[in-house]
Amino acid sequence: MGRAPKRLQIIADRLTRTSWHNGVAMSLYDRSTGREYHVGSGALDSRTPYFATGTTKLYTTSILLQLIEEGKIGLDDPFLTYLGHDKQYEELLVREGVDYTDRVTIRHLMSHTSGFGDFFLYKYQARTLKHAIGAGVDTAWSFDEVVQRSRSHGAVAVPGQSRKALYTDTNFHMLGRVIEAIEGENFGEVLRRRVIDRLGLTSTYLYCDPSDTRPINFMSKDREVRVPRTMASFQADGGIVTTSREALIFIRGFFEGYLFDKRILPRLYHWRPMYFPTEYGVGLMQIKVPWWMSLPHRLNAPPSRFFKSAPRSLGHMGLGGTICLYAPEAGVYIAGTVNQLLDPARSVIASIKMIEDVAYGGREDGAHRRGAALVGSPPAR
Repeated sequence: MGRAPKRLQIIADRLTRTSWHNGVAMSLYDRSTGREYHVGSGALDSRTPYFATGTTKLYTTSILLQLIEEGKIGLDDPFLTYLGHDKQYEELLVREGVDYTDRVTIRHLMSHTSGFGDFFLYKYQARTLKHAIGAGVDTAWSFDEVVQRSRSHGAVAVPGQSRKALYTDTNFHMLGRVIEAIEGENFGEVLRRRVIDRLGLTSTYLYCDPSDTRPINFMSKDREVRVPRTMASFQADGGIVTTSREALIFIRGFFEGYLFDKRILPRLYHWRPMYFPTEYGVGLMQIKVPWWMSLPHRLNAPPSRFFKSAPRSLGHMGLGGTICLYAPEAGVYIAGTVNQLLDPARSVIASIKMIEDVAYGGREDGAHRRGAALVGSPPAR
Protein backbone atom coordinates (compact mmCIF):
# COMPACT_ATOMS: atom_id res chain seq x y z
CA MET A 1 0.00 0.00 0.00
CA GLY A 2 1.35 3.43 -0.93
CA ARG A 3 0.76 6.90 0.34
CA ALA A 4 -1.73 8.67 -1.91
CA PRO A 5 -0.03 11.26 -4.14
CA LYS A 6 -0.83 14.81 -3.07
CA ARG A 7 -2.48 15.43 -6.44
CA LEU A 8 -5.20 12.86 -5.65
CA GLN A 9 -6.00 14.52 -2.34
CA ILE A 10 -6.20 17.91 -4.04
CA ILE A 11 -8.83 16.58 -6.49
CA ALA A 12 -11.01 15.34 -3.61
CA ASP A 13 -10.50 18.43 -1.47
CA ARG A 14 -11.50 20.77 -4.29
CA LEU A 15 -14.86 19.02 -4.46
CA THR A 16 -15.55 19.08 -0.73
CA ARG A 17 -14.68 22.76 -0.51
CA THR A 18 -17.92 23.42 -2.42
CA SER A 19 -21.38 23.27 -0.85
CA TRP A 20 -22.39 20.41 -3.17
CA HIS A 21 -20.25 17.75 -1.46
CA ASN A 22 -20.30 16.50 2.11
CA GLY A 23 -17.65 13.94 1.32
CA VAL A 24 -15.57 12.24 -1.38
CA ALA A 25 -13.90 8.83 -1.13
CA MET A 26 -11.84 7.08 -3.81
CA SER A 27 -9.66 3.97 -3.67
CA LEU A 28 -7.26 3.01 -6.48
CA TYR A 29 -4.99 0.09 -7.35
CA ASP A 30 -2.06 0.36 -9.75
CA ARG A 31 -1.33 -2.97 -11.44
CA SER A 32 2.18 -1.97 -12.53
CA THR A 33 3.39 -1.27 -8.99
CA GLY A 34 0.93 -3.30 -6.90
CA ARG A 35 0.16 -0.21 -4.81
CA GLU A 36 -3.18 0.86 -3.38
CA TYR A 37 -4.12 4.47 -2.79
CA HIS A 38 -7.01 5.64 -0.60
CA VAL A 39 -8.32 9.20 -0.69
CA GLY A 40 -10.93 10.69 1.60
CA SER A 41 -12.21 14.21 2.10
CA GLY A 42 -14.98 15.81 4.14
CA ALA A 43 -17.25 13.30 5.89
CA LEU A 44 -16.05 10.36 3.77
CA ASP A 45 -12.96 8.21 3.87
CA SER A 46 -12.15 4.79 2.43
CA ARG A 47 -13.91 3.01 5.33
CA THR A 48 -17.12 5.10 5.41
CA PRO A 49 -20.24 3.25 4.17
CA TYR A 50 -22.08 4.77 1.20
CA PHE A 51 -24.86 3.62 -1.14
CA ALA A 52 -23.36 1.83 -4.14
CA THR A 53 -26.52 2.57 -6.20
CA GLY A 54 -26.10 1.51 -9.87
CA THR A 55 -22.72 -0.13 -9.31
CA THR A 56 -24.74 -2.83 -7.52
CA LYS A 57 -25.47 -4.19 -11.01
CA LEU A 58 -21.86 -5.40 -11.27
CA TYR A 59 -22.34 -7.50 -8.12
CA THR A 60 -25.54 -8.94 -9.59
CA THR A 61 -23.69 -9.67 -12.84
CA SER A 62 -20.95 -11.51 -10.94
CA ILE A 63 -23.57 -13.77 -9.32
CA LEU A 64 -25.18 -14.48 -12.69
CA LEU A 65 -21.79 -15.37 -14.19
CA GLN A 66 -21.24 -17.86 -11.37
CA LEU A 67 -24.65 -19.43 -12.09
CA ILE A 68 -23.76 -19.64 -15.80
CA GLU A 69 -20.46 -21.30 -14.88
CA GLU A 70 -22.34 -23.86 -12.77
CA GLY A 71 -24.83 -24.60 -15.55
CA LYS A 72 -27.78 -23.30 -13.53
CA ILE A 73 -28.73 -20.60 -16.01
CA GLY A 74 -28.18 -19.75 -19.69
CA LEU A 75 -27.66 -16.29 -21.16
CA ASP A 76 -30.14 -16.95 -23.93
CA ASP A 77 -32.80 -18.62 -21.77
CA PRO A 78 -36.10 -16.71 -21.43
CA PHE A 79 -36.24 -15.23 -17.95
CA LEU A 80 -39.69 -16.77 -17.46
CA THR A 81 -37.97 -20.18 -17.55
CA TYR A 82 -36.99 -19.45 -13.94
CA LEU A 83 -39.96 -17.35 -12.78
CA GLY A 84 -42.68 -19.46 -14.35
CA HIS A 85 -45.38 -18.40 -16.80
CA ASP A 86 -47.46 -16.81 -14.07
CA LYS A 87 -50.41 -14.55 -14.87
CA GLN A 88 -48.47 -11.82 -13.07
CA TYR A 89 -46.18 -11.54 -16.12
CA GLU A 90 -48.84 -11.64 -18.84
CA GLU A 91 -48.70 -8.67 -21.20
CA LEU A 92 -45.78 -7.21 -19.29
CA LEU A 93 -44.04 -6.25 -22.53
CA VAL A 94 -46.53 -5.44 -25.27
CA ARG A 95 -45.43 -3.68 -28.44
CA GLU A 96 -47.89 -2.82 -31.22
CA GLY A 97 -50.39 -5.30 -29.85
CA VAL A 98 -47.96 -8.23 -29.54
CA ASP A 99 -46.97 -9.65 -26.14
CA TYR A 100 -43.21 -10.28 -26.24
CA THR A 101 -42.77 -11.05 -22.54
CA ASP A 102 -41.87 -14.71 -23.05
CA ARG A 103 -39.15 -13.74 -25.58
CA VAL A 104 -37.15 -11.68 -23.09
CA THR A 105 -33.92 -13.53 -22.25
CA ILE A 106 -31.37 -13.24 -19.46
CA ARG A 107 -29.02 -11.60 -22.00
CA HIS A 108 -31.66 -9.00 -22.86
CA LEU A 109 -32.09 -8.11 -19.20
CA MET A 110 -28.35 -7.92 -18.54
CA SER A 111 -27.68 -5.79 -21.64
CA HIS A 112 -30.66 -3.44 -21.24
CA THR A 113 -32.15 -4.58 -24.53
CA SER A 114 -35.28 -6.20 -23.08
CA GLY A 115 -37.57 -3.34 -24.11
CA PHE A 116 -39.16 -3.12 -20.66
CA GLY A 117 -40.37 0.25 -19.49
CA ASP A 118 -38.70 1.56 -16.35
CA PHE A 119 -40.51 1.06 -13.05
CA PHE A 120 -38.40 3.76 -11.39
CA LEU A 121 -38.82 6.62 -13.83
CA TYR A 122 -41.09 6.91 -16.82
CA LYS A 123 -39.17 6.37 -20.05
CA TYR A 124 -35.72 7.50 -19.01
CA GLN A 125 -36.42 10.75 -17.21
CA ALA A 126 -33.47 9.52 -15.12
CA ARG A 127 -31.24 10.69 -17.93
CA THR A 128 -32.17 14.27 -17.05
CA LEU A 129 -31.90 13.36 -13.35
CA LYS A 130 -35.34 14.81 -12.60
CA HIS A 131 -36.20 12.19 -10.05
CA ALA A 132 -37.90 12.03 -6.70
CA ILE A 133 -34.70 11.07 -4.88
CA GLY A 134 -33.11 14.35 -5.90
CA ALA A 135 -36.03 16.19 -4.32
CA GLY A 136 -35.67 14.16 -1.12
CA VAL A 137 -38.94 12.27 -1.62
CA ASP A 138 -38.69 8.90 0.14
CA THR A 139 -40.97 6.17 -1.21
CA ALA A 140 -40.97 2.37 -1.09
CA TRP A 141 -42.10 -0.35 -3.47
CA SER A 142 -42.45 -4.12 -3.64
CA PHE A 143 -41.60 -6.52 -6.47
CA ASP A 144 -45.29 -6.70 -7.39
CA GLU A 145 -45.33 -2.92 -7.73
CA VAL A 146 -42.23 -3.09 -9.96
CA VAL A 147 -44.15 -5.40 -12.28
CA GLN A 148 -47.27 -3.22 -12.21
CA ARG A 149 -45.36 0.00 -12.86
CA SER A 150 -43.35 -1.52 -15.71
CA ARG A 151 -46.53 -2.74 -17.36
CA SER A 152 -48.30 0.61 -16.98
CA HIS A 153 -45.29 2.58 -18.26
CA GLY A 154 -45.30 0.45 -21.39
CA ALA A 155 -42.71 -1.28 -23.55
CA VAL A 156 -40.11 0.89 -25.25
CA ALA A 157 -38.81 -1.67 -27.80
CA VAL A 158 -39.09 -5.23 -29.08
CA PRO A 159 -36.64 -7.46 -27.14
CA GLY A 160 -33.17 -7.32 -28.70
CA GLN A 161 -34.20 -5.01 -31.54
CA SER A 162 -32.98 -1.64 -30.30
CA ARG A 163 -29.66 -0.41 -31.66
CA LYS A 164 -29.05 1.29 -28.32
CA ALA A 165 -29.03 -0.03 -24.78
CA LEU A 166 -32.19 1.31 -23.14
CA TYR A 167 -31.20 1.53 -19.49
CA THR A 168 -33.96 0.58 -17.06
CA ASP A 169 -33.76 -0.57 -13.46
CA THR A 170 -36.60 -3.00 -14.18
CA ASN A 171 -34.13 -5.33 -15.93
CA PHE A 172 -31.92 -5.93 -12.90
CA HIS A 173 -34.85 -6.01 -10.51
CA MET A 174 -36.12 -8.95 -12.57
CA LEU A 175 -32.66 -10.54 -12.55
CA GLY A 176 -32.62 -10.32 -8.77
CA ARG A 177 -35.88 -12.26 -8.65
CA VAL A 178 -34.45 -14.85 -11.09
CA ILE A 179 -31.42 -15.32 -8.82
CA GLU A 180 -33.70 -15.80 -5.81
CA ALA A 181 -35.79 -18.37 -7.68
CA ILE A 182 -32.71 -20.38 -8.69
CA GLU A 183 -30.96 -20.22 -5.32
CA GLY A 184 -34.05 -20.55 -3.12
CA GLU A 185 -33.06 -17.68 -0.81
CA ASN A 186 -33.31 -13.91 -0.74
CA PHE A 187 -30.89 -11.79 -2.75
CA GLY A 188 -29.09 -10.49 0.33
CA GLU A 189 -28.18 -14.02 1.42
CA VAL A 190 -27.02 -14.97 -2.09
CA LEU A 191 -24.91 -11.81 -2.23
CA ARG A 192 -23.32 -12.62 1.12
CA ARG A 193 -22.54 -16.21 0.21
CA ARG A 194 -21.37 -15.72 -3.38
CA VAL A 195 -19.59 -12.35 -3.22
CA ILE A 196 -19.10 -10.92 0.27
CA ASP A 197 -17.81 -14.06 1.98
CA ARG A 198 -15.66 -15.09 -1.00
CA LEU A 199 -13.84 -11.75 -0.99
CA GLY A 200 -13.68 -11.38 2.79
CA LEU A 201 -15.67 -8.14 2.83
CA THR A 202 -16.91 -6.91 6.21
CA SER A 203 -18.59 -3.57 5.44
CA THR A 204 -20.53 -4.51 2.30
CA TYR A 205 -24.17 -5.60 2.54
CA LEU A 206 -27.62 -5.29 0.97
CA TYR A 207 -29.53 -2.38 2.44
CA CYS A 208 -32.88 -3.71 3.69
CA ASP A 209 -33.61 -1.84 6.94
CA PRO A 210 -34.73 1.82 6.61
CA SER A 211 -33.72 2.42 10.24
CA ASP A 212 -30.08 1.70 9.30
CA THR A 213 -28.23 5.04 9.43
CA ARG A 214 -24.72 3.77 8.69
CA PRO A 215 -24.48 4.93 5.04
CA ILE A 216 -23.72 8.62 4.52
CA ASN A 217 -26.67 10.72 3.34
CA PHE A 218 -26.79 11.78 -0.30
CA MET A 219 -26.14 15.35 -1.34
CA SER A 220 -28.67 16.86 -3.75
CA LYS A 221 -27.11 20.11 -4.94
CA ASP A 222 -26.30 21.88 -1.67
CA ARG A 223 -28.52 19.95 0.75
CA GLU A 224 -28.45 16.51 2.31
CA VAL A 225 -31.35 14.15 1.61
CA ARG A 226 -32.20 10.92 3.38
CA VAL A 227 -34.27 8.36 1.47
CA PRO A 228 -33.90 5.05 3.37
CA ARG A 229 -37.22 3.49 2.25
CA THR A 230 -36.26 4.11 -1.37
CA MET A 231 -32.79 2.63 -0.95
CA ALA A 232 -34.19 -0.46 0.83
CA SER A 233 -36.48 -1.07 -2.16
CA PHE A 234 -33.82 -1.16 -4.89
CA GLN A 235 -32.27 -4.55 -4.03
CA ALA A 236 -30.41 -6.21 -6.95
CA ASP A 237 -30.52 -3.11 -9.17
CA GLY A 238 -29.09 -0.59 -6.72
CA GLY A 239 -29.37 -1.58 -3.05
CA ILE A 240 -25.84 -2.40 -1.90
CA VAL A 241 -23.96 -0.45 0.76
CA THR A 242 -20.15 -0.56 0.61
CA THR A 243 -16.96 1.45 1.19
CA SER A 244 -14.45 2.61 -1.42
CA ARG A 245 -11.85 0.24 0.05
CA GLU A 246 -14.15 -2.79 -0.29
CA ALA A 247 -15.55 -1.72 -3.67
CA LEU A 248 -11.93 -1.72 -4.90
CA ILE A 249 -11.50 -5.28 -3.66
CA PHE A 250 -14.70 -6.22 -5.49
CA ILE A 251 -13.81 -4.66 -8.86
CA ARG A 252 -10.42 -6.36 -8.78
CA GLY A 253 -12.12 -9.65 -7.94
CA PHE A 254 -14.52 -9.14 -10.86
CA PHE A 255 -11.82 -8.69 -13.50
CA GLU A 256 -9.07 -10.86 -12.03
CA GLY A 257 -11.01 -14.12 -11.66
CA TYR A 258 -11.66 -14.31 -7.93
CA LEU A 259 -15.43 -14.59 -8.39
CA PHE A 260 -15.72 -16.53 -11.65
CA ASP A 261 -13.50 -17.73 -14.49
CA LYS A 262 -12.37 -14.50 -16.15
CA ARG A 263 -12.28 -16.23 -19.53
CA ILE A 264 -16.03 -15.57 -19.69
CA LEU A 265 -15.44 -11.79 -19.71
CA PRO A 266 -15.06 -11.37 -23.51
CA ARG A 267 -18.62 -12.72 -23.85
CA LEU A 268 -19.80 -9.57 -22.08
CA TYR A 269 -18.01 -7.14 -24.42
CA HIS A 270 -20.73 -6.60 -27.02
CA TRP A 271 -21.15 -2.85 -26.78
CA ARG A 272 -24.18 -0.79 -27.70
CA PRO A 273 -24.37 3.00 -27.34
CA MET A 274 -26.30 4.10 -24.28
CA TYR A 275 -25.81 7.76 -23.34
CA PHE A 276 -22.69 9.45 -24.59
CA PRO A 277 -19.87 8.70 -23.86
CA THR A 278 -21.08 5.44 -22.28
CA GLU A 279 -21.78 2.09 -23.95
CA TYR A 280 -23.35 -0.98 -22.38
CA GLY A 281 -22.33 -4.59 -22.83
CA VAL A 282 -23.76 -7.59 -20.96
CA GLY A 283 -23.94 -6.52 -17.33
CA LEU A 284 -21.34 -3.75 -17.44
CA MET A 285 -20.50 -0.37 -18.97
CA GLN A 286 -17.68 0.95 -21.10
CA ILE A 287 -16.83 4.65 -20.74
CA LYS A 288 -14.78 6.24 -23.52
CA VAL A 289 -14.31 9.96 -23.05
CA PRO A 290 -12.91 11.63 -26.21
CA TRP A 291 -10.01 14.07 -25.95
CA TRP A 292 -12.16 17.13 -26.56
CA MET A 293 -14.41 16.31 -23.59
CA SER A 294 -11.47 15.71 -21.26
CA LEU A 295 -9.52 18.79 -22.39
CA PRO A 296 -10.95 21.20 -19.75
CA HIS A 297 -9.55 19.16 -16.84
CA ARG A 298 -6.09 18.90 -18.47
CA LEU A 299 -5.15 22.55 -18.37
CA ASN A 300 -2.42 21.82 -15.82
CA ALA A 301 -1.27 18.58 -17.46
CA PRO A 302 1.84 18.23 -19.64
CA PRO A 303 1.14 19.57 -23.17
CA SER A 304 1.66 16.11 -24.68
CA ARG A 305 -1.47 14.90 -22.90
CA PHE A 306 -3.80 17.67 -24.08
CA PHE A 307 -5.10 15.82 -27.12
CA LYS A 308 -5.08 12.25 -25.81
CA SER A 309 -8.40 10.54 -25.10
CA ALA A 310 -9.06 9.67 -21.48
CA PRO A 311 -8.27 6.08 -20.46
CA ARG A 312 -11.06 3.71 -21.46
CA SER A 313 -12.85 2.31 -18.41
CA LEU A 314 -14.93 -0.84 -17.87
CA GLY A 315 -17.31 -1.43 -14.99
CA HIS A 316 -20.23 0.67 -13.79
CA MET A 317 -21.26 4.05 -12.47
CA GLY A 318 -24.37 4.92 -10.53
CA LEU A 319 -26.74 7.53 -9.14
CA GLY A 320 -25.08 9.76 -6.57
CA GLY A 321 -21.70 9.79 -8.28
CA THR A 322 -20.61 6.22 -7.51
CA ILE A 323 -18.01 4.50 -9.70
CA CYS A 324 -16.50 1.04 -9.84
CA LEU A 325 -14.14 0.93 -12.83
CA TYR A 326 -11.09 -0.71 -14.40
CA ALA A 327 -9.00 1.15 -16.99
CA PRO A 328 -7.22 -1.74 -18.77
CA GLU A 329 -4.74 0.22 -20.88
CA ALA A 330 -3.74 2.35 -17.88
CA GLY A 331 -3.71 -0.69 -15.58
CA VAL A 332 -5.63 1.13 -12.84
CA TYR A 333 -8.71 0.22 -10.83
CA ILE A 334 -10.80 2.89 -9.09
CA ALA A 335 -13.88 2.73 -6.85
CA GLY A 336 -15.71 5.23 -4.69
CA THR A 337 -18.16 8.10 -4.73
CA VAL A 338 -18.38 11.89 -4.96
CA ASN A 339 -21.84 11.60 -3.33
CA GLN A 340 -23.76 14.10 -5.45
CA LEU A 341 -27.13 13.14 -6.95
CA LEU A 342 -27.54 15.90 -9.49
CA ASP A 343 -24.22 16.05 -11.34
CA PRO A 344 -23.02 12.59 -12.47
CA ALA A 345 -20.26 14.10 -14.61
CA ARG A 346 -18.32 15.00 -11.46
CA SER A 347 -17.55 11.37 -10.64
CA VAL A 348 -16.39 10.66 -14.21
CA ILE A 349 -14.12 13.72 -14.29
CA ALA A 350 -12.68 12.91 -10.86
CA SER A 351 -12.03 9.29 -11.84
CA ILE A 352 -10.29 10.31 -15.10
CA LYS A 353 -8.01 12.72 -13.24
CA MET A 354 -7.12 10.16 -10.59
CA ILE A 355 -6.57 7.29 -13.05
CA GLU A 356 -4.23 9.43 -15.14
CA ASP A 357 -2.34 10.69 -12.10
CA VAL A 358 -1.75 7.15 -10.85
CA ALA A 359 -0.99 5.72 -14.29
CA TYR A 360 1.17 8.46 -15.73
CA GLY A 361 2.18 10.61 -12.76
CA GLY A 362 4.39 13.50 -13.77
CA ARG A 363 5.69 11.91 -16.96
CA GLU A 364 5.85 14.43 -19.74
CA ASP A 365 5.21 11.92 -22.47
CA GLY A 366 2.11 10.38 -20.88
CA ALA A 367 2.94 7.09 -22.58
CA HIS A 368 0.98 4.03 -21.62
CA ARG A 369 2.92 1.51 -19.59
CA ARG A 370 3.74 -1.78 -21.19
CA GLY A 371 2.05 -4.95 -20.06
CA ALA A 372 -0.58 -3.31 -17.87
CA ALA A 373 -3.64 -4.46 -19.78
CA LEU A 374 -5.61 -7.34 -18.32
CA VAL A 375 -5.48 -10.67 -20.13
CA GLY A 376 -8.84 -11.10 -21.90
CA SER A 377 -9.58 -7.36 -21.97
CA PRO A 378 -11.43 -6.30 -25.13
CA PRO A 379 -9.48 -4.42 -27.77
CA ALA A 380 -10.06 -0.67 -27.97
CA ARG A 381 -12.19 0.34 -30.91
